[in-house]
Amino acid sequence: MNQARYTALFLSDSRDHLHRCNELLLAWERAPGTPFPTAELFRAFHTVKGSSSALGHVPIAELAHGGEQLLGAIRDGVLHPSRHLVDLLFHTIDGLSEGVEAVDRGEEPAAGPALLAALLALVPERSEQPVGDWAERRSAPRAPAASPTTTPKPPAARQVRVELDRLDALVNQVNELVVARNRLAELADREIGSELEQVSSRVSGLVSRLHASVLWARMAPVEEVFARFPRLVRDLARELGKEIRLELQGTDIELDRSVLDAMGDPLTHLIRNAADHGLETPAERVAAGKPREGTIRLRAERTAEEIALIVADDGRGIDRAAIRRRAIAAQLLPEDAPLPDAVGLLHLLAHPGFTTRAEVTRVSGRGVGVDAVLEQVRAMAGKMELKSNPGRGTTFLLRLPVSRALIGVLVVRVGAERYAIPFSGISEATMQEGHGREVTLRGEAVPTADLVRLIGQGEVGAKRRPALVVDRGGRRTALVVDALLGQQDVVLEPFAAPIGLPPWIAGATILSDGAAALLLDPGALF
Repeated sequence: MNQARYTALFLSDSRDHLHRCNELLLAWERAPGTPFPTAELFRAFHTVKGSSSALGHVPIAELAHGGEQLLGAIRDGVLHPSRHLVDLLFHTIDGLSEGVEAVDRGEEPAAGPALLAALLALVPERSEQPVGDWAERRSAPRAPAASPTTTPKPPAARQVRVELDRLDALVNQVNELVVARNRLAELADREIGSELEQVSSRVSGLVSRLHASVLWARMAPVEEVFARFPRLVRDLARELGKEIRLELQGTDIELDRSVLDAMGDPLTHLIRNAADHGLETPAERVAAGKPREGTIRLRAERTAEEIALIVADDGRGIDRAAIRRRAIAAQLLPEDAPLPDAVGLLHLLAHPGFTTRAEVTRVSGRGVGVDAVLEQVRAMAGKMELKSNPGRGTTFLLRLPVSRALIGVLVVRVGAERYAIPFSGISEATMQEGHGREVTLRGEAVPTADLVRLIGQGEVGAKRRPALVVDRGGRRTALVVDALLGQQDVVLEPFAAPIGLPPWIAGATILSDGAAALLLDPGALF
């Protein structure tokens, strides 16, 4: 038996079944008057038990069997669904999930004897019976009667499971092909009308279509990440003593699997912050004239060039005066500093170790949440914005490239070096008139930074130099460079940042002529 192949199938199928169990229990909790989904839960537990047993993962099989026994008692009317039983089933699902992930890591799954004992303690002693067969017979759909007028359904689309590593390798190779195409186009431009120029044009079209097809194969709906958060919010509400409703929007929007996987942890941080810091307790909300139940909205929006992920709550908002006092105490702001605006607020909240909590709790207080989110967003050549209204709530907006595979950049020259700046970070271009002067945009002076001085590459030459305008949450700033060299589609290469690297260096890439260049994050320069 090909153990690796069957283990991969076991992992995929088990995750699907356990995710479905979470959905079923959450739906019943929201409408406890509806029939309890015993049969469907039974099938899921039974399937996990059978597949784990076949592969020799006995602890997982035993725990799944304990869940079956509890569901059997509910089915037989010996036990009735209750908050305690549902909590126990949730814990069982968590235990099974931990076992499955241990198998994925190549570890032995934990036995979980205390949880198994808690399950079996609720089940009265009775003879074993084929509960899996009962569940399958009870829930099996009856075949519809044949009808000569029935319109046959079109065949379902055929699907095949492909390991993500294989897709990643294919995407990487196609990305390199795109870079090679760009170099070929540069060479062909020198011989316009020649056979080389014609072949280059043909190759360019083929590569573009191939690249789009490969990226499309790696696209996945954001629902795959969003689906984990209803359970998280449910558990947070219990732990914090709050009433919280989670609204999911735009779940059918698709984006690159690499972007999707990278955003799971950042969204988790923001949702935990919204539940703990943002939303008030039921009593506080009633006193403020709000519904007892707070709302967290998680929404995805997509344009042709970027994906926007929004985490918003209708809570108390951010107290700017409290943030200012805390920042002054931490010596992050001078004593006479004004209240921070939205950009300054995000900068303070993202400072490592900064927190408004006086003490650490299980949910927050360590000052790593917003910092971790911003670091991940910048690593993906994205942007992060913050909006907050006192008494009305807080919104975090993450703007990300649709794909990490290939990004559009503007190549600039600073001194003798070339740098790449993502187009997503640039709103427009203008000129700086004179050394050291602020850039004026439509009669308005905007804060200005000179890359020559920041990087220390060479000396300022011409008096009239290009400036790139960056819009950071409604506040415009200008970045002055020596020259604009043109647009390229580049691959964001793996980059092990050395200690002490400035935060405005977001990564590295290879330009079309084969030279390496650093990727700059203009939003981190100010």
